[in-house]
Amino acid sequence: MAKLKTLQPRLKAIDTRRIKPVYGEARRISGSTRMNLKRRIYVRDSGHCCMCQRVVDLHSSELDHRIALQFGGSNNEDNLWTLCIECHRDKSLREVASGQPDSEALKHHVPAEDIGASVTIV
Repeated sequence: MAKLKTLQPRLKAIDTRRIKPVYGEARRISGSTRMNLKRRIYVRDSGHCCMCQRVVDLHSSELDHRIALQFGGSNNEDNLWTLCIECHRDKSLREVASGQPDSEALKHHVPAEDIGASVTIV
């Protein structure tokens, strides 16, 4: 009797290995430490989105890792920047689609610390 070929599995096996948990310096920042850091970065970036240069409010902006932690980025202030919600969403989608740091984001530079500049946080 011939084998039935119509009943072959239709689902592909997926890789179920989990990503190792990240400890120490590479962990995401949370709580009041994150809010203080977000304020500092927002002031450094003069209240602008670092990609599209649009003026953003502190509470409607995103604190983002220029190079994500999963791609070897760090929590240093030179790897953090302020993005508007739209730029952050687009950057994240591009990273998920390509599986590597966003090349569009790497074209933009993180602003340097400007001691003379001051921004009023509302």
